[in-house]
Amino acid sequence: MRLVDPQQQGTYHYQGRQLALKEPPLVTSADIIDVRIVKDTAGQPAVMFRMREETKDRLLAATEAAVGQQMAVTVDQRVLTVATVYGPFAEDMQIAGMVMTADEVQAMVRHITDGGPQPLR
Repeated sequence: MRLVDPQQQGTYHYQGRQLALKEPPLVTSADIIDVRIVKDTAGQPAVMFRMREETKDRLLAATEAAVGQQMAVTVDQRVLTVATVYGPFAEDMQIAGMVMTADEVQAMVRHITDGGPQPLR
């Protein structure tokens, strides 16, 4: 997961636009211990991430500074989705309010967890 840099020319593509992503990533696959599909408060599919305990302090500090910014979920240099950081997080993070079908959310989780097919968006 990387913050989107709105000031730079992008090299990543997502929904017909180019994005520039900041380095280093806020989260890498080594930081994630679980990814699952849940329902958000509106009953729509959402993705829940659980992070490793040892990343908690670093992630909390990074996301406190990132509130209001966009963050991209990337796998293998592909942007799977972009979300706004609405509040700091440390161990658990939920991506909700996605304009994706349940099948597309499931495909995204599969891509994150086992390198499955990229979502159609």
